[in-house]
Amino acid sequence: MPKGDHSGRTQTRAYTHEYQRIYAKAFKPLLTEPLGSYTLTGTNLFATHKTLQLKELNGQRFAQFTINDKPHLVGLSLDNSSASNKLYITCPKCSKQRQSLYAIKQGYYCRECIGLHYSSQSERLKHRRIRRIRKLRKSLYGCDHPDINNLVVNIVYWQKPPYIRWDTFEAKRNIILKLERECWGAFNPQETYQNLTFK
Repeated sequence: MPKGDHSGRTQTRAYTHEYQRIYAKAFKPLLTEPLGSYTLTGTNLFATHKTLQLKELNGQRFAQFTINDKPHLVGLSLDNSSASNKLYITCPKCSKQRQSLYAIKQGYYCRECIGLHYSSQSERLKHRRIRRIRKLRKSLYGCDHPDINNLVVNIVYWQKPPYIRWDTFEAKRNIILKLERECWGAFNPQETYQNLTFK
C-alpha cells in the first residue's frame, strides 16, 4: 500500500512529494565561489527558479532569485557548532533555517509556510502498522530476505541472523510478532473469509 493512500477518500491536502524542492547541500559550494550569477542544475524547475545571483551583505551570503519580476532572497547560513559545518537555507517568509525549501509560483518557502503535509500523515492505522512492520523486519533481517515485505508469511519460523545475540533477537522479534497480530486483527481475516463466495 503506498504512503498516503486515501482508500477512496477525496484528497484535500497538498503533499511534499507533489512539489519540487531545493536542498541546502546544493548551495554549499557557493560559500567559497566568487559572487555572481549561477544556475541550479539537475532539477525540473522553471528557469526563473533556477537562475540566481550570489550576493553578500555584512559577511552573510545569500542567493537572490528574480521571480515574477521581484527579488526573492534565500539566505545561506553555516552552522559552525559541529564538525560537519552543516549549511542551512533560510525561508524568506518565516526566516527559519531549513534543509530544504519548496518551489511554488511565488518563490521558495518551507513546508510549514506553504501548509504542506507528509504523505504518511494521511495513512490509516492499518497502513501505518504495515509500514512499521516492514521497517522493523528490515532492521532485523536485512533487505535481502525474499519475504521481507510479504505480511502473509509469519516470521516466527525465520532463522536468527548470525550477527545478533539471542536475547536481543527474541526481544525484537516479539515486537514484530505483536505488531503482526495487531495488523491481522485490524484486517479481520475471518470476516474476509466469511464474505468469500465460491462457484
